[in-house]
Amino acid sequence: MSDPSPIVRIFDEASDAYDNVGVEFFRPLGVELVRAVEPKPGERVLDAGCGTGAVLVPVAEAVGSGGYVVGIDLAPGMVARSQATATGLDQVVVQSGDAQQPDFPDGSFDVITSGLVLFFLPDPPAALTAYRKLLTPRGRLAFSCFAQHDPRYGQAMKILARFADDAPPERKLHPMFDSAESLHAAALTAGFASAEVSEATVRSEFNDAAHLYEWIGSHGGREMVDRIPISRRSVAISHLASEIPEPLDFTTRIRIVVAHRTP
Repeated sequence: MSDPSPIVRIFDEASDAYDNVGVEFFRPLGVELVRAVEPKPGERVLDAGCGTGAVLVPVAEAVGSGGYVVGIDLAPGMVARSQATATGLDQVVVQSGDAQQPDFPDGSFDVITSGLVLFFLPDPPAALTAYRKLLTPRGRLAFSCFAQHDPRYGQAMKILARFADDAPPERKLHPMFDSAESLHAAALTAGFASAEVSEATVRSEFNDAAHLYEWIGSHGGREMVDRIPISRRSVAISHLASEIPEPLDFTTRIRIVVAHRTP
């Protein structure tokens, strides 16, 4: 990968800490995504944007030793983490690959999963169309996206922006992520015969403001954290502690879409 996109670089840099700072977040949401799509023993699965394996591992356990699971990610650090996480699961292969346009023959998979990834892609509707082509005639796609962050997460990001050099702008999402109705419409527009949208929540607890700061820097929030000079970080953490009320426990709500290629 000679010229990775900015988002790939962010997640590559965050890969060691990603889902690895003592906060329950990605793993329970990955389990909910797998539960929604109901993989069957022996099925072939593609996990697009596998990260560190939050979806990859539970879906591999669901399809069993007779199944086959491919995880792809463009961040080398994430590929390495998923490979390590999947140690002992012989049905799993993890490799570099683009979740926007996975390079596999049409009809290669019974199930495609993508946990909290599509909104980072350059063209999410085109990705949905590409996924439909990769599915078998009765295949299904399951992906997740955010429905509502805890209000204190947004507050924390605004506090950190005050201490950052050239703070990154808030990410503008594609309109398909606006609501459950727009997600349903996007799946049908991509050629899926039907789709259901459900919701799941996760509660994340932080020991203190320093722990919250560490967690923000362990995922996409690293783009903000990286722009805070070391000389200002202790002050930024102090302001998190003084401005965000305790207890520091965030509740995040996501949407899960399960789309079927044929009825």
